[in-house]
Amino acid sequence: MEKKRNRNAIRSVNMIMNAYGELLKVTPMEKITVTSIVNKAGLNRSTFYAHFDCPNDVRKMLEKKLVDELMEKIDCLDFKGLMADPQPLLDIVAERLEERMDYLNVMLERYPTTEWMESIKEAIIERFMSDAEAEGSYENKDDLLINLRFFVGGYISLCRDYINNKISDTPSELSESLARTIAGGLLASCD
Repeated sequence: MEKKRNRNAIRSVNMIMNAYGELLKVTPMEKITVTSIVNKAGLNRSTFYAHFDCPNDVRKMLEKKLVDELMEKIDCLDFKGLMADPQPLLDIVAERLEERMDYLNVMLERYPTTEWMESIKEAIIERFMSDAEAEGSYENKDDLLINLRFFVGGYISLCRDYINNKISDTPSELSESLARTIAGGLLASCD
């Protein structure tokens, strides 16, 4: 019986998040209400309040889910290999962006100071730094951190520009270009 309850809870949360995402396409974020979410999801208010306190909590969970999904995808990547060839990491980020483009467009249009892009940047940097620490392979951790902040922050900024239609290169094309730049510069300055 417990599994069914958990399945139902997960289903309800997903329905609420999907309804929020759909509403966000046509409604300013500050005008999305619990009532509009539950009506769109076909649920009742008590179901909403069993999982969230307010619509803003739904947005935060959606953003966290984006970051968690990305980090789950990159967990299997080898740090040393990424330093020599960052293309696999960049490809995963590009793929996730392209899969979520509708939602990302709306989020950046309606909520341009989204914290999730900063969360993605920090999560990737933290992963690289913890792997570098575990490997013990870089003497100058400060330089590595500066380079990571520069390259990862730059890539996230380019992705934001792509989502906002400020550049025409696709995330995949950006990944290829940036992978060449990172592989040529990040390794050379951190050994």
